[in-house]
Amino acid sequence: MPHQQLPPSQRFEFETLFLDHKADTALFRQLEGQLRESIWRGVLRPGERLPSTRVLAKQLNVGRNTVINAYEQLTAEGFLVTKKGDGTRVTQDFEKRKKPPITKLKSKPKKSENKNSELPWPLAEPQLSMRYKNHAALYRQSQVKYPSARPFRAQLPDVSAFPAKVWAQLTNRRLRSDTSGWLLQAPSQGYEPLREAIAGYLGAARGITTNHQHISVTAGAQQGIELLAKMLVNPGDVVVFEDPGYTPAMTVFEMMGATVISIPIDESGLDVKKLLSLKERVKIIYTTPASHFPLSVSLSQARRKTLIEWAQTNNCMIIEDDYNGEYRYSGRPAATLYEQCNSNHVIYMSSFSKLLFPGLRLGFLVTPEQFVAPLNKLRWLLDRHSPGLEQAVLTDFINEGHFSRHLRKMRTLYLQRQKYLLAAAAEHLNGIMVVPPLDGGLHLIGWLQEEINERDLLKVADTARVELTPTSLYQRLPVKRSGVLMGYAAYSEKQLLDGVLALKNAYNNIK
Repeated sequence: MPHQQLPPSQRFEFETLFLDHKADTALFRQLEGQLRESIWRGVLRPGERLPSTRVLAKQLNVGRNTVINAYEQLTAEGFLVTKKGDGTRVTQDFEKRKKPPITKLKSKPKKSENKNSELPWPLAEPQLSMRYKNHAALYRQSQVKYPSARPFRAQLPDVSAFPAKVWAQLTNRRLRSDTSGWLLQAPSQGYEPLREAIAGYLGAARGITTNHQHISVTAGAQQGIELLAKMLVNPGDVVVFEDPGYTPAMTVFEMMGATVISIPIDESGLDVKKLLSLKERVKIIYTTPASHFPLSVSLSQARRKTLIEWAQTNNCMIIEDDYNGEYRYSGRPAATLYEQCNSNHVIYMSSFSKLLFPGLRLGFLVTPEQFVAPLNKLRWLLDRHSPGLEQAVLTDFINEGHFSRHLRKMRTLYLQRQKYLLAAAAEHLNGIMVVPPLDGGLHLIGWLQEEINERDLLKVADTARVELTPTSLYQRLPVKRSGVLMGYAAYSEKQLLDGVLALKNAYNNIK
C-alpha cells in the first residue's frame, strides 16, 4: 500500500507566503490575496486543511488577528470553510475559476518603422536547433500509447519476477552501514567495488579478460552511446550501422555530426562484403553481434574474423553493444568481439536495465587503455557520476550470487514464454504472419504474409489494444519484407494468448 502523500501545507509549510511590512497594502490583505491565488491555481486542493491561525501567525511573524481577518474574508467569499473540531479547510465544492487567457504573440511581428527593431524569427517560437528538429520524430515514434505494459511491447523484462525483497534488504543494509562508500560524491568512472564485480562477472559469464581499471560505469546503455559519440566523433566522420539497427544510437551519432552509412543484415549478421566495398574512410562500426537488434541473429564466426581484421587494417573502432547477450536459450552465450579481437579496436558495452529492471539506469563500458581518462573527464563534465547507493547495492547483488541466480531463472522463464507464444501464433495467426523461433532475446519477429499491409495491421493492433512495433522503424534501406516485434518476456501465458486472440479477432472483423 503506497504511503499517503502529505498536502502542500504540511510538506512545505507555506514557504512561498511572504508579507511585506513596508508595503501600503495591509498585511491581512496581502495574506488573503496570496491564499486566494493558491486556491485558485489548485496548489491548495478542495478539502485541504490550512494551518491554525496561531501556527500560521507564528510562522509569518505577524499578529494572530492578521491571519484571522484573512481567513474570515476567504470564508465569506466561499473559498474556505471552518468547522469546529476540524479547523479551516478549502471548501470541497470549490471549482477552479478560469483566469483571463494569456495573450499569445503572433507568429509574425508587425512591421515597425524602425527596421532594426524587427527580429528574424517569431518571438513565440522556441529557438531549437535544426539537428534536434530533424531527430525529434524518433522520440514521438518510440513513445508507447498505453502507460502500462501490454502484449506485445518489446524489450521489457518481467519486473514482477525480480527479487525486489532481496534488493530492498541489500539497500537497507547499506543504509544502516557506513555511508562513506556511497553518500559522498562517487568517482566519475564508477564505484570501484562495482567495477571489480563487473570485471569478475564478465570473466566468468562472457569470457572477457579485463580488470576494473578498463571499466566505466554509465547511466544505462544510452548514456554510454552518448559518451562514445562525444568522445570519438568529429563532424563528417563516417559511422557504419546495421540495417535494421538500433535507431536511438544512430540518432545520437548523427546529432554529433556523423555521417551514417547503413549496411544490411541477413541470416548471418552484418553483410561484411558490403562493408569491404565501401570507399569512404570509416571511423566507427556500431554492431550488436551476439544478438542483433531487432532481428536477434548472431554474427557468424567467419564474418567476425573478417570484421576484426578489417577494423585493425583500417584503424577503425568497433562499438560492440551486448545489450542482451545473456539471454541466449540454446548453447552458451556467443563469444564477444572484445575478447576475440584482443586489440585496441573494440569497445564493449552493456546495461543492467534489461537484465534486472528498466528503472535501474546503470550500464558499463569496457574500453582500451587510451580511452579510460577521456571517458572519465567527459562523464565528469556531463553529470559527474551515477548514483552511489544504487552502485553499492548492485555490487552486493552481484557479489552475493543474486545476479547469476536471477539470470538463470529468467532464461528458463523466458524460453518457456517464447515457446508458448510460438505455439499460439502458429495456431491463431498463421494467416497473418509467420513467427519463427529465435535463439535468444526478449521478443520474436512476426514476418507478415505478402498480402498483409503493415500499416493496416498496426491499425488492427491498435483496435485490439495490443502493441506491435514494425521492424521498418529501425530501417533506412528499402524494406524487403515487413515484420513486427512481438515481445513475450514480460507477459504471462494468459496475457500472451489473450493478445494473440485479440489481434486475430480484430483482424477477422475487418476482412
